[in-house]
Amino acid sequence: MEFASLILAPSSPSPAVQRRPLLLGTAALLLALSAGAQAADAALKPVDQPAAELSARYPLETLTSVETANKALTDVADAKAEVEARDLEQRRACYQKFFVNHCLDIAKEQRRQAMKTIRPVDIAANAFLRKDRADERDKALEVHDAAQPAEAAQKAQDQQAKELSNAEKVKQGTAKEKEVAANTRKHMGEADKRVAEHNAKLQKAQQDEAAKASERAANVAAFEKKAKESAARQKEVADNKAAKAKDLAAKKAAAAPAAPATATPPPPPASAP
Repeated sequence: MEFASLILAPSSPSPAVQRRPLLLGTAALLLALSAGAQAADAALKPVDQPAAELSARYPLETLTSVETANKALTDVADAKAEVEARDLEQRRACYQKFFVNHCLDIAKEQRRQAMKTIRPVDIAANAFLRKDRADERDKALEVHDAAQPAEAAQKAQDQQAKELSNAEKVKQGTAKEKEVAANTRKHMGEADKRVAEHNAKLQKAQQDEAAKASERAANVAAFEKKAKESAARQKEVADNKAAKAKDLAAKKAAAAPAAPATATPPPPPASAP
C-alpha cells in the first residue's frame, strides 16, 4: 500500500522547470524595451547633423571676407545651440533604455565629435576677423604717420600766423592807449573847469541858504518881539480899564446919600465898560 501511494502521488516540479516562465518573461521584457528604444532612436535627430552641415557650408578656405566670417560666427552659435538641444533629447531618451550608462556615454561622445567639427569654423572665422582688425589699425597708423609731416608744417604755419596776429594786436593796443592818453590830457582842463564851476555853484547855494536861514531867524525874532509887545499893550489896556472901573465905583459910593440903618443897601454899581 505504501509503495502504491508513492507511485500514484504527483511529483513536484524541478527548480529548472520553475525558472523557465521567469526567463521567458524577462526575455519578452527585454525585447519590448529594445523595440521601444529602437522606435525612440528613430524619432531622434542626429546630434552631429548641425555640425556637419556647418562644416560643409563654410569650408575654411572660403572665410576670406568680413561679411562671410561674421555670418559664419552667427551660424556657429546656432549650430552649437542645436547640438546642445539634440544632445539633451538624446540623453533624455537614454533613461528609457535598459543600458542607461552605455547610452549616455554614446551621447556624450556624439556631442564631443559635433563640437569638434564646429570648432575649426569658429576658430578660422575669429582669426580672420582679428587679422582684418589688425590690418585696419595698421592702415590707419600708416595714414596717420604719413600725415604727420604735413600736419607739423601746417601747425608751424598756423603758429607763425598766430604770433603775427598777436603782434599786430599789441601794436594796435599800444596806439589806442596813446590816443586815449592824449584825449585824456586834452579834456582834463575842461573837466577841471567844470568841476570848479560846480563847486562854486554849490558854495554859492550854501551861502544863499545860510543867508536865508539867518533872515528867517531874524523874522521869527521880530515876530516874537511884536507878539510880546502886543501882549504887554493888551495887558496895560486891561489894567487901565480895571482901575477906571474901580475909581468910578468909589466915586458913586461916595456920592450916594446915607440910607437908614434898616434900609436895604443898594446894589453895587455896575462896572464901566
